Amino acid sequence: MIRVGFIGAVSKEWMGGLNYFKNLLYAISTLENKEIEPIVFVGKKTDEDIKAMFRKHVQVIEHSMFDRKSLSWFCWKIPQRLFKTHYAFDQLLKQYHIDVFSHTDIINIKSCKTVNWIPDFQHLHLPHMFSSAEIKHRNSHFLKLAQYSDAIVLSSFDALKDFNSFAPQYVQKAKVLQFVSQPDKKYFELTHQDEELLRKKYNIFKPFFYLPNQFWKHKNHMVVFEAVNILKEKKVNITVVCTGHLHDYRNSEHIDTLTRFVAMHHLEDQIKLLGLVDYADVFALIKYSEAVINPSLFEGWSSTVEECKSVGKNMILSDLEVHKEQYLQATFFERNNPQSLANILEQYEQISQLEDKVFDIQIQTKLFAKQYQNIIGNIIHE
Repeated sequence: MIRVGFIGAVSKEWMGGLNYFKNLLYAISTLENKEIEPIVFVGKKTDEDIKAMFRKHVQVIEHSMFDRKSLSWFCWKIPQRLFKTHYAFDQLLKQYHIDVFSHTDIINIKSCKTVNWIPDFQHLHLPHMFSSAEIKHRNSHFLKLAQYSDAIVLSSFDALKDFNSFAPQYVQKAKVLQFVSQPDKKYFELTHQDEELLRKKYNIFKPFFYLPNQFWKHKNHMVVFEAVNILKEKKVNITVVCTGHLHDYRNSEHIDTLTRFVAMHHLEDQIKLLGLVDYADVFALIKYSEAVINPSLFEGWSSTVEECKSVGKNMILSDLEVHKEQYLQATFFERNNPQSLANILEQYEQISQLEDKVFDIQIQTKLFAKQYQNIIGNIIHE
Protein backbone atom coordinates (compact mmCIF):
# COMPACT_ATOMS: atom_id res chain seq x y z
CA MET A 1 0.00 0.00 0.00
CA ILE A 2 1.33 3.43 -0.97
CA ARG A 3 0.98 5.88 1.92
CA VAL A 4 0.07 9.36 0.69
CA GLY A 5 0.31 12.35 3.00
CA PHE A 6 -1.73 15.56 2.89
CA ILE A 7 -1.73 18.70 5.03
CA GLY A 8 -5.26 19.47 6.17
CA ALA A 9 -4.70 23.06 7.28
CA VAL A 10 -7.12 24.60 4.79
CA SER A 11 -8.72 27.97 5.51
CA LYS A 12 -12.51 28.23 5.66
CA GLU A 13 -12.12 31.43 3.65
CA TRP A 14 -11.19 29.23 0.70
CA MET A 15 -14.15 26.87 0.67
CA GLY A 16 -13.21 25.71 -2.83
CA GLY A 17 -9.92 24.33 -1.49
CA LEU A 18 -11.55 22.72 1.53
CA ASN A 19 -14.19 21.07 -0.65
CA TYR A 20 -11.53 19.92 -3.10
CA PHE A 21 -9.69 17.91 -0.44
CA LYS A 22 -12.90 16.57 1.07
CA ASN A 23 -14.07 15.29 -2.30
CA LEU A 24 -10.70 13.83 -3.28
CA LEU A 25 -10.39 11.91 -0.01
CA TYR A 26 -13.97 10.68 -0.26
CA ALA A 27 -13.36 9.49 -3.83
CA ILE A 28 -10.28 7.54 -2.74
CA SER A 29 -12.35 5.87 -0.01
CA THR A 30 -14.68 4.44 -2.69
CA LEU A 31 -11.93 2.57 -4.55
CA GLU A 32 -12.46 -1.19 -4.64
CA ASN A 33 -8.90 -2.15 -5.59
CA LYS A 34 -7.21 0.41 -3.42
CA GLU A 35 -3.46 0.81 -3.78
CA ILE A 36 -3.08 4.06 -1.83
CA GLU A 37 -3.68 4.96 1.81
CA PRO A 38 -4.22 8.68 2.51
CA ILE A 39 -3.02 10.23 5.79
CA VAL A 40 -3.94 13.83 6.67
CA PHE A 41 -1.71 15.90 8.97
CA VAL A 42 -3.38 18.72 10.89
CA GLY A 43 -2.37 21.07 13.66
CA LYS A 44 -3.60 20.43 17.16
CA LYS A 45 -5.37 23.80 16.98
CA THR A 46 -7.08 23.09 13.66
CA ASP A 47 -10.85 23.59 13.84
CA GLU A 48 -12.54 20.50 15.21
CA ASP A 49 -15.11 20.42 12.42
CA ILE A 50 -12.33 20.33 9.82
CA LYS A 51 -10.66 17.45 11.67
CA ALA A 52 -13.98 15.63 11.86
CA MET A 53 -14.57 16.14 8.15
CA PHE A 54 -11.25 14.47 7.32
CA ARG A 55 -11.72 11.66 9.88
CA LYS A 56 -14.80 10.46 8.03
CA HIS A 57 -12.58 9.15 5.26
CA VAL A 58 -8.92 8.91 6.35
CA GLN A 59 -6.47 8.62 9.20
CA VAL A 60 -5.81 12.04 10.76
CA ILE A 61 -2.56 12.79 12.60
CA GLU A 62 -2.45 15.85 14.86
CA HIS A 63 0.92 17.54 15.35
CA SER A 64 1.85 21.00 16.59
CA MET A 65 4.24 21.37 13.62
CA PHE A 66 1.15 22.40 11.64
CA ASP A 67 0.09 25.04 14.19
CA ARG A 68 1.42 28.35 12.94
CA LYS A 69 4.03 29.94 15.26
CA SER A 70 4.23 26.95 17.59
CA LEU A 71 7.70 25.80 18.70
CA SER A 72 7.55 22.79 16.33
CA TRP A 73 6.44 25.05 13.48
CA PHE A 74 9.48 27.32 14.03
CA CYS A 75 11.76 24.25 14.15
CA TRP A 76 10.47 23.38 10.69
CA LYS A 77 10.20 26.83 9.13
CA ILE A 78 13.44 28.50 10.26
CA PRO A 79 15.76 25.88 8.67
CA GLN A 80 13.50 25.93 5.63
CA ARG A 81 13.93 29.69 5.31
CA LEU A 82 17.69 29.71 6.02
CA PHE A 83 18.89 26.49 4.42
CA LYS A 84 16.03 25.40 2.10
CA THR A 85 15.74 22.12 3.99
CA HIS A 86 12.87 20.36 5.78
CA TYR A 87 14.77 18.23 8.28
CA ALA A 88 12.12 18.17 11.04
CA PHE A 89 9.34 17.68 8.51
CA ASP A 90 11.22 14.88 6.77
CA GLN A 91 11.68 13.11 10.10
CA LEU A 92 7.93 13.27 10.70
CA LEU A 93 7.21 11.82 7.24
CA LYS A 94 9.68 9.00 7.88
CA GLN A 95 8.06 8.29 11.26
CA TYR A 96 4.72 7.70 9.53
CA HIS A 97 6.21 5.92 6.48
CA ILE A 98 4.90 8.43 3.93
CA ASP A 99 5.77 7.45 0.35
CA VAL A 100 4.28 10.47 -1.44
CA PHE A 101 3.32 13.90 -0.17
CA SER A 102 0.50 15.43 -2.18
CA HIS A 103 -1.01 18.88 -2.81
CA THR A 104 1.24 20.67 -0.31
CA ASP A 105 3.04 23.46 -2.21
CA ILE A 106 6.25 22.15 -0.64
CA ILE A 107 9.45 21.31 -2.52
CA ASN A 108 12.83 19.87 -1.55
CA ILE A 109 11.36 17.07 0.54
CA LYS A 110 14.03 14.37 0.73
CA SER A 111 12.14 11.52 2.39
CA CYS A 112 9.46 10.91 -0.26
CA LYS A 113 8.14 11.90 -3.66
CA THR A 114 5.89 14.92 -4.15
CA VAL A 115 2.76 15.68 -6.16
CA ASN A 116 1.72 19.32 -6.20
CA TRP A 117 -1.47 20.99 -7.37
CA ILE A 118 -1.59 24.27 -9.28
CA PRO A 119 -5.27 25.29 -9.15
CA ASP A 120 -5.03 27.90 -11.91
CA PHE A 121 -2.95 30.50 -13.75
CA GLN A 122 -5.31 33.36 -13.11
CA HIS A 123 -2.51 35.92 -12.90
CA LEU A 124 -1.60 35.27 -16.55
CA HIS A 125 -5.13 36.13 -17.69
CA LEU A 126 -6.07 38.86 -15.17
CA PRO A 127 -2.74 40.50 -14.23
CA HIS A 128 -4.51 43.75 -13.28
CA MET A 129 -6.06 41.97 -10.30
CA PHE A 130 -2.63 41.16 -8.82
CA SER A 131 0.17 43.34 -7.53
CA SER A 132 3.52 43.10 -9.32
CA ALA A 133 4.91 41.38 -6.21
CA GLU A 134 2.14 38.76 -6.29
CA ILE A 135 2.72 38.08 -9.99
CA LYS A 136 6.46 37.71 -9.41
CA HIS A 137 5.83 35.35 -6.48
CA ARG A 138 3.31 33.21 -8.38
CA ASN A 139 5.60 32.90 -11.39
CA SER A 140 8.56 31.94 -9.23
CA HIS A 141 6.61 29.56 -7.00
CA PHE A 142 4.79 27.78 -9.83
CA LEU A 143 8.04 27.35 -11.75
CA LYS A 144 9.74 25.84 -8.68
CA LEU A 145 6.80 23.48 -8.18
CA ALA A 146 7.08 22.38 -11.81
CA GLN A 147 10.83 21.92 -11.54
CA TYR A 148 11.07 20.05 -8.24
CA SER A 149 7.79 18.11 -7.99
CA ASP A 150 7.54 14.57 -9.34
CA ALA A 151 4.14 15.40 -10.82
CA ILE A 152 1.93 18.48 -11.19
CA VAL A 153 -1.84 18.07 -10.94
CA LEU A 154 -4.04 20.46 -12.94
CA SER A 155 -7.81 20.60 -12.68
CA SER A 156 -8.68 21.11 -16.36
CA PHE A 157 -7.37 20.84 -19.89
CA ASP A 158 -7.76 24.61 -20.03
CA ALA A 159 -5.21 24.87 -17.19
CA LEU A 160 -3.00 22.35 -19.01
CA LYS A 161 -2.84 24.74 -21.99
CA ASP A 162 -1.65 27.47 -19.63
CA PHE A 163 0.92 25.16 -18.06
CA ASN A 164 2.25 24.18 -21.49
CA SER A 165 2.85 27.86 -22.25
CA PHE A 166 4.16 28.69 -18.78
CA ALA A 167 6.61 25.80 -18.30
CA PRO A 168 6.93 23.81 -21.55
CA GLN A 169 10.15 22.18 -20.34
CA TYR A 170 8.19 20.35 -17.62
CA VAL A 171 5.09 19.42 -19.61
CA GLN A 172 5.71 15.69 -19.10
CA LYS A 173 5.04 16.16 -15.37
CA ALA A 174 1.59 17.69 -15.86
CA LYS A 175 -1.48 15.51 -15.17
CA VAL A 176 -5.12 16.58 -15.57
CA LEU A 177 -7.35 15.55 -12.67
CA GLN A 178 -10.90 16.90 -13.03
CA PHE A 179 -12.33 16.72 -9.54
CA VAL A 180 -15.86 15.56 -8.77
CA SER A 181 -18.04 17.02 -6.00
CA GLN A 182 -20.30 14.88 -3.87
CA PRO A 183 -23.83 16.15 -3.31
CA ASP A 184 -25.00 16.26 0.27
CA LYS A 185 -27.57 13.49 0.62
CA LYS A 186 -29.79 15.98 2.47
CA TYR A 187 -30.24 17.77 -0.87
CA PHE A 188 -32.49 14.95 -2.04
CA GLU A 189 -34.36 14.81 1.28
CA LEU A 190 -35.41 18.49 1.37
CA THR A 191 -39.16 19.02 1.55
CA HIS A 192 -41.64 21.80 0.84
CA GLN A 193 -41.55 22.59 4.55
CA ASP A 194 -37.77 23.00 4.37
CA GLU A 195 -38.23 25.45 1.50
CA GLU A 196 -40.72 27.50 3.51
CA LEU A 197 -38.35 27.64 6.49
CA LEU A 198 -35.45 28.67 4.25
CA ARG A 199 -37.43 31.46 2.62
CA LYS A 200 -38.62 32.74 6.00
CA LYS A 201 -35.10 32.57 7.46
CA TYR A 202 -33.62 34.74 4.70
CA ASN A 203 -36.73 36.77 3.80
CA ILE A 204 -36.92 35.37 0.25
CA PHE A 205 -40.53 35.29 -0.95
CA LYS A 206 -40.10 35.48 -4.73
CA PRO A 207 -38.51 33.18 -7.32
CA PHE A 208 -34.75 33.79 -7.17
CA PHE A 209 -31.46 33.09 -8.87
CA TYR A 210 -28.55 32.04 -6.66
CA LEU A 211 -24.94 33.29 -6.79
CA PRO A 212 -22.85 31.38 -4.20
CA ASN A 213 -19.35 32.65 -5.07
CA GLN A 214 -16.92 34.24 -2.63
CA PHE A 215 -16.76 38.01 -3.08
CA TRP A 216 -13.38 38.09 -4.80
CA LYS A 217 -13.16 40.64 -7.61
CA HIS A 218 -12.55 38.07 -10.35
CA LYS A 219 -15.82 36.36 -9.42
CA ASN A 220 -17.46 39.23 -11.31
CA HIS A 221 -20.53 39.94 -9.18
CA MET A 222 -20.84 43.38 -10.76
CA VAL A 223 -21.96 42.04 -14.14
CA VAL A 224 -24.89 40.33 -12.36
CA PHE A 225 -25.79 43.47 -10.40
CA GLU A 226 -25.68 45.54 -13.59
CA ALA A 227 -27.90 43.01 -15.37
CA VAL A 228 -30.44 43.18 -12.53
CA ASN A 229 -30.41 46.97 -12.77
CA ILE A 230 -30.94 46.87 -16.55
CA LEU A 231 -34.02 44.75 -15.98
CA LYS A 232 -35.28 46.95 -13.14
CA GLU A 233 -35.20 49.94 -15.48
CA LYS A 234 -37.47 47.90 -17.81
CA LYS A 235 -39.83 47.22 -14.85
CA VAL A 236 -38.69 43.57 -14.75
CA ASN A 237 -37.86 42.60 -11.17
CA ILE A 238 -35.36 39.76 -10.78
CA THR A 239 -34.18 38.54 -7.37
CA VAL A 240 -30.59 37.35 -6.93
CA VAL A 241 -29.45 35.84 -3.63
CA CYS A 242 -25.70 36.02 -2.95
CA THR A 243 -23.76 34.12 -0.31
CA GLY A 244 -20.05 33.99 0.43
CA HIS A 245 -17.38 35.66 2.53
CA LEU A 246 -17.81 39.45 2.15
CA HIS A 247 -14.11 40.19 1.76
CA ASP A 248 -11.41 40.18 -0.90
CA TYR A 249 -7.90 40.15 0.57
CA ARG A 250 -6.45 41.49 -2.70
CA ASN A 251 -9.07 44.22 -3.19
CA SER A 252 -10.33 45.39 0.19
CA GLU A 253 -12.50 48.10 -1.38
CA HIS A 254 -14.30 45.66 -3.70
CA ILE A 255 -17.25 44.84 -1.43
CA ASP A 256 -17.78 48.58 -0.80
CA THR A 257 -18.00 49.14 -4.56
CA LEU A 258 -20.65 46.44 -4.84
CA THR A 259 -22.74 47.62 -1.88
CA ARG A 260 -22.59 51.23 -3.10
CA PHE A 261 -23.91 50.11 -6.49
CA VAL A 262 -26.79 48.27 -4.83
CA ALA A 263 -27.65 51.30 -2.68
CA MET A 264 -27.26 53.83 -5.50
CA HIS A 265 -29.70 51.96 -7.73
CA HIS A 266 -32.06 50.94 -4.90
CA LEU A 267 -31.60 47.23 -5.57
CA GLU A 268 -31.86 46.06 -1.96
CA ASP A 269 -35.07 44.14 -2.72
CA GLN A 270 -33.60 42.52 -5.83
CA ILE A 271 -30.08 41.69 -4.57
CA LYS A 272 -29.76 39.98 -1.20
CA LEU A 273 -26.24 39.76 0.28
CA LEU A 274 -26.41 37.04 2.94
CA GLY A 275 -22.66 36.63 3.62
CA LEU A 276 -21.51 33.28 4.97
CA VAL A 277 -24.41 30.88 5.63
CA ASP A 278 -24.67 27.36 6.98
CA TYR A 279 -23.37 24.84 4.46
CA ALA A 280 -26.69 22.98 4.59
CA ASP A 281 -28.42 26.18 3.52
CA VAL A 282 -26.13 26.46 0.49
CA PHE A 283 -27.54 23.21 -0.89
CA ALA A 284 -31.10 24.29 -0.08
CA LEU A 285 -30.56 27.60 -1.89
CA ILE A 286 -29.20 25.68 -4.87
CA LYS A 287 -32.24 23.40 -4.92
CA TYR A 288 -34.91 26.06 -4.62
CA SER A 289 -33.37 28.63 -6.96
CA GLU A 290 -34.49 29.05 -10.56
CA ALA A 291 -30.86 28.51 -11.56
CA VAL A 292 -27.39 29.03 -10.11
CA ILE A 293 -25.21 31.76 -11.64
CA ASN A 294 -21.42 31.73 -11.89
CA PRO A 295 -20.32 34.93 -13.66
CA SER A 296 -16.60 34.45 -12.96
CA LEU A 297 -13.91 36.04 -15.12
CA PHE A 298 -11.63 33.10 -14.42
CA GLU A 299 -11.81 29.59 -12.96
CA GLY A 300 -9.49 26.63 -12.60
CA TRP A 301 -12.32 24.12 -12.11
CA SER A 302 -15.25 25.57 -10.22
CA SER A 303 -16.49 23.76 -7.11
CA THR A 304 -19.78 25.66 -7.47
CA VAL A 305 -20.26 24.32 -10.99
CA GLU A 306 -19.23 20.83 -9.93
CA GLU A 307 -21.68 20.77 -7.02
CA CYS A 308 -24.55 21.86 -9.28
CA LYS A 309 -23.56 19.41 -11.98
CA SER A 310 -23.56 16.58 -9.45
CA VAL A 311 -27.27 17.17 -8.73
CA GLY A 312 -28.28 18.12 -12.28
CA LYS A 313 -29.00 21.76 -11.40
CA ASN A 314 -29.48 24.29 -14.17
CA MET A 315 -26.76 26.94 -14.34
CA ILE A 316 -26.09 30.25 -16.05
CA LEU A 317 -22.34 30.53 -16.63
CA SER A 318 -19.91 33.07 -18.01
CA ASP A 319 -18.52 32.00 -21.37
CA LEU A 320 -15.16 30.73 -20.11
CA GLU A 321 -13.66 27.79 -21.98
CA VAL A 322 -13.21 25.96 -18.70
CA HIS A 323 -16.93 26.40 -17.92
CA LYS A 324 -17.80 24.82 -21.25
CA GLU A 325 -15.31 22.02 -20.54
CA GLN A 326 -16.89 21.45 -17.15
CA TYR A 327 -20.64 21.78 -17.83
CA LEU A 328 -21.55 22.09 -21.49
CA GLN A 329 -25.28 21.69 -20.73
CA ALA A 330 -25.42 25.07 -18.93
CA THR A 331 -26.65 28.37 -20.40
CA PHE A 332 -23.78 30.76 -21.25
CA PHE A 333 -23.51 34.55 -21.42
CA GLU A 334 -20.78 36.98 -22.44
CA ARG A 335 -18.83 37.53 -19.24
CA ASN A 336 -18.20 41.27 -19.76
CA ASN A 337 -21.66 42.06 -21.11
CA PRO A 338 -24.43 42.67 -18.54
CA GLN A 339 -27.00 43.00 -21.34
CA SER A 340 -26.17 39.45 -22.47
CA LEU A 341 -26.95 38.19 -18.96
CA ALA A 342 -30.03 40.42 -18.63
CA ASN A 343 -31.48 38.88 -21.79
CA ILE A 344 -31.05 35.40 -20.34
CA LEU A 345 -32.53 36.28 -16.94
CA GLU A 346 -35.53 37.97 -18.53
CA GLN A 347 -36.34 35.01 -20.76
CA TYR A 348 -35.05 32.21 -18.54
CA GLU A 349 -38.31 30.25 -18.34
CA GLN A 350 -38.37 30.00 -22.14
CA ILE A 351 -34.70 29.13 -22.71
CA SER A 352 -33.92 26.87 -19.74
CA GLN A 353 -33.80 23.11 -20.06
CA LEU A 354 -35.73 22.11 -16.99
CA GLU A 355 -35.23 18.37 -17.19
CA ASP A 356 -32.53 16.84 -15.01
CA LYS A 357 -29.09 16.64 -16.54
CA VAL A 358 -27.60 13.17 -17.01
CA PHE A 359 -24.57 12.74 -14.75
CA ASP A 360 -23.66 9.46 -13.09
CA ILE A 361 -21.99 10.64 -9.90
CA GLN A 362 -20.80 7.18 -8.83
CA ILE A 363 -19.06 6.45 -12.12
CA GLN A 364 -17.45 9.89 -12.22
CA THR A 365 -16.30 9.61 -8.59
CA LYS A 366 -14.59 6.28 -9.19
CA LEU A 367 -12.95 7.63 -12.35
CA PHE A 368 -11.69 10.63 -10.37
CA ALA A 369 -10.20 8.34 -7.72
CA LYS A 370 -8.66 5.94 -10.25
CA GLN A 371 -7.03 8.79 -12.15
CA TYR A 372 -5.47 10.09 -8.94
CA GLN A 373 -4.35 6.62 -7.89
CA ASN A 374 -2.74 6.13 -11.31
CA ILE A 375 -0.84 9.42 -10.92
CA ILE A 376 0.53 8.26 -7.56
CA GLY A 377 1.33 4.76 -8.82
CA ASN A 378 3.14 6.05 -11.88
CA ILE A 379 5.51 8.31 -9.97
CA ILE A 380 6.28 5.57 -7.42
CA HIS A 381 7.12 3.06 -10.14
CA GLU A 382 9.06 5.39 -12.45
